Amino acid sequence: MMEPPNTKTPLHRAWIGITVTLVALTLWSCNGDKLYLGADARVAFSQDTVLFDTVFSTIGSASEAFRIVNDSPGRILLEDITLEDGEDSPFRINVDGLPGPSVGDLELDEGDSLYVFVEVTIDPQNDYDLPFIVKDRIRVTVNGFSQYVQLLAWGQDAFFHGSPGGISTLDCNALWTAQKPHVIYGVVGVAPGCNLTIEAGADVHVHAGGGLYVSGGTLDVNGELGNPVVFEGDRLEPEYADVPGQWGIQVDTLIQTEIGVAQASILGGGIWIYGSPGSTLRHTILRNGTIGLQVDTTGTEGAAVTLENCVIHNMSAIGLLAQGAHMDGTNNLLYDCGQACAAFTLGGKYRFTHSTFANTWSDGTRGTPSVLINDHYEDINGNLQIRPLEETRFLNCILWGNNAQLQDFDELVVDLEGDVNDLLIRGCAVDLDATGEADWIEESTLDATPPFADIFSRDFHLVSGNSEWNGVGVPAGLPFLATDLDGLPRVVGSAPDVGCYERQ
Repeated sequence: MMEPPNTKTPLHRAWIGITVTLVALTLWSCNGDKLYLGADARVAFSQDTVLFDTVFSTIGSASEAFRIVNDSPGRILLEDITLEDGEDSPFRINVDGLPGPSVGDLELDEGDSLYVFVEVTIDPQNDYDLPFIVKDRIRVTVNGFSQYVQLLAWGQDAFFHGSPGGISTLDCNALWTAQKPHVIYGVVGVAPGCNLTIEAGADVHVHAGGGLYVSGGTLDVNGELGNPVVFEGDRLEPEYADVPGQWGIQVDTLIQTEIGVAQASILGGGIWIYGSPGSTLRHTILRNGTIGLQVDTTGTEGAAVTLENCVIHNMSAIGLLAQGAHMDGTNNLLYDCGQACAAFTLGGKYRFTHSTFANTWSDGTRGTPSVLINDHYEDINGNLQIRPLEETRFLNCILWGNNAQLQDFDELVVDLEGDVNDLLIRGCAVDLDATGEADWIEESTLDATPPFADIFSRDFHLVSGNSEWNGVGVPAGLPFLATDLDGLPRVVGSAPDVGCYERQ
C-alpha cells in the first residue's frame, strides 16, 4: 500500500518548528510567573527580635530595620505585613517605602528580600519612674501561614522642660530631683535673682539646639562622688553614645546685611552662664555637645562659677569657653574637643588648680591649641580692645594634647596684649616651645609628655613615679581640695601631683 504523498514543504515544516518553540517558551514563561502556593511556603527574617534601647516618652527613636527573605521554592505573595496592635501600636513600620501599620499583596521572588524599617514613640506613663517595656509584633503571612518578628522597646518617662525651638524661663528657685531624667527642649532659662538646684544623680538630656541659660541667676549642680549629675543629648541609642555635637544652644534669627536680610544662628554653650553672682558645678559630667560650658562677662566680686570634680569631654567645638569671666576650678578633667578643651578669652580672672586639659581629639584634624588664654579682641571698627587678666593662676595643671609632637605648634597658646604680671602658670605640665618661656611660667615641664596610663582608653592617671610630675604647694586663698577626682587623698604640702589625679 502506498504512503500518502508528503504535502508539507520545507518552509511549512520550519514554521511548525517555530510555533512549537514559541508555545514551549510561552508555557515556560507562564510557569515562571506562577506563585508558589504550597503549604510549606516560608520566609526567613534577618533577626527575629527588634530591640530598642531606652527611649524617652514622647520622643521618637532612630530607625531599626530587618529583612524578610523568601525562603520558599518559588515566587510568593506576602499577603500582609502588619503591626498586630495596628493604629494603637507605639511602633511604626515602613516596608520598602510603603507606610504601615499594614502593608500587603507584595510579591517576592525566590531568594529575594525586602526591608522593613521600624520606629517607636512611647506615650507618657506617669505611674512609672523606672524604665518600662513596651511590646508589639509584626505578622507576616504567606499562603495562610503567619510568622512573627517581636518588637521590644525600653521606655523611660521623664520631666520635660521647654519646647522645641522655643525660649522659656523656669520657675524661680526650681529644684530638679533625680527621680526621673530631665529632658530640655529649646533654651530653658534661669532668670536674674533666681536659682536652679540639681540633685546628685540627676540625668539631664538636651535635645539638639537646646541648652540651659543662666542670666544673672545661679545654678547649683550638686553631684557627688560616684553619683554625678550628667548632661548629654537625648538620643540614647548605642550609635549615639560617642557622637559629639548633639546639643548646645542654637537660636536662629534674622540679621540685616549689606545685601539684605539673612538668617543667622547664635551659638552658645550647652550650659551658658552670664553675670551669675556665684554658680557651682560639683561632680558634673558634660559630654557629646558643641560647647560644653560657656561663662560670660560677670562683673561679680567672687567667682561667678566654681567647678569642682567635673568632667567635660567629646565636644565638637570647645569644652569650656570663658569670656571675661571670673572662675575657680579644682580637680577637673577636660578632654577630646574639636577645637580647644578650654578657651579663657577677653581677660577675666581664672584660678585653676589640679586640673587636666588633654586634647586627644581624633575625629578629624584639629588646628587649635588645647588651651588658649588671651586678653583682647578687635572691635567692629578694627580697633584693639584690651580686657586685662586679673590674678589669673594655673597651679599643678596639665595642659597637653596629641598635637604636641608637631613642630611650630603649642598646645598652650598665651596671646596677651596687656599686662602679663597678672598671669602665673606654676608647677604645671605644658606643651610650650622652650623659646617661648616667659616670666609668667615657672617650675613647670615645657615639652615632656605626661605619662598617662592609656591614651587610647582615655585614662589620664599618671603611671610614672618620677618626681618631675610633682606639683607645687597651693597657697592659702587659692582653690584646693584634699582629695583628687577619684576621691582619693592628695599629698598635702609642697609636692602634690600635677593634674586631676593623685598617684597613690
